[in-house]
Amino acid sequence: MIIQRYLIREILHSFFAVFSILLVIAAAVVFVRMLAEMSSSVFSIVFILQLLTLNIMGKLSMLLPAALYVAILLALSRLYSDSEMVAMWAGGIGPRRINLSVFRFLLVFAAITCVVSLYLSPEAWATRDVIWARAKAEAEISGVLPGRFMEFRNGELVAYTESLSPDRREMKNVFAKLIIDGDQNLLVAKSARFSGNEKNTGRYIILEDGYRYSGSPGSVDYTVYRFAKHGFRIDQEHSESVISKANAMRTLDLLKTPHLAYSAELQWRISQPISLLLLGMLAVPLARTLPRQGKYTKLAMGIAIYFLYGNAVGVMQTFVERGQINTTIGIWPVHVAMALIVASLLYVQSSGRAPTLKKRSPKAHQT
Repeated sequence: MIIQRYLIREILHSFFAVFSILLVIAAAVVFVRMLAEMSSSVFSIVFILQLLTLNIMGKLSMLLPAALYVAILLALSRLYSDSEMVAMWAGGIGPRRINLSVFRFLLVFAAITCVVSLYLSPEAWATRDVIWARAKAEAEISGVLPGRFMEFRNGELVAYTESLSPDRREMKNVFAKLIIDGDQNLLVAKSARFSGNEKNTGRYIILEDGYRYSGSPGSVDYTVYRFAKHGFRIDQEHSESVISKANAMRTLDLLKTPHLAYSAELQWRISQPISLLLLGMLAVPLARTLPRQGKYTKLAMGIAIYFLYGNAVGVMQTFVERGQINTTIGIWPVHVAMALIVASLLYVQSSGRAPTLKKRSPKAHQT
């Protein structure tokens, strides 16, 4: 029991080190992408940190399996390299007990990853999308100049505002011309503001307390509507907006909605704890090194296998989104293939020879 706790402690030490490094790398990549998105606007440091935190939380379900996989590789490779694994085997702690200890340890992390993947990450993405939409709306109105016409949707919408509110969050005395299916719509409102949809599927302008005049150009037949609040989209609608925001939907909503993109997203979320278990157990036989090999010998091979496995899951997910693979089959063949490989390697390791001590060099015998 003491030896097994020592084994888990070594893995945890490696995990925290690897996870910290991956976290810094992920934060740097996310920060660069955020700067590209924010290049045309100015945002506060607090908002940037909040957005960065939510982005990292959204990626946690991917970082945990990767960090734990590399951690097990490094920890066990060191034990083999320093001949500590030899002492364990000699003391009666064979491969089966080691495998069982690692598997029990992985189950705890798999449960954590399951919660993160199914609940925490989607909530983080959804919150991120909402505050980002609001921030873009506020940044957009801050760039509005009173007394000038603004053009949207390739000229389909033209708007004009007389002035801005003191906090510059609202436009006053607004005029807008909107073309819908060839009909011209003139709108006059006391106030207006930009807004992001709650699901972040587009940008909108919301007019309040005004009139709408609808009719065809050249015709005297116009219809007049009075409205308390009237909104319409100011950016181009994209058919892929549903797909791109699947990661921000709650897991229960994915189950209720019959959409290929949502099915693919749901399978990907379920895949994260499965991947953690498979990769973690794969690292056990993969970490075994010969006495004269270094403790980082298998690391390059392990990373290559990780990327092959991850890319295969990603390709299958894309096939599901496009309808090229039945959702029942989905991405599961990749996991089944990996499970068979892991089981084969564990069987070979369990039935193989015990590791041997490092041979001392001839110079060590000279006096």
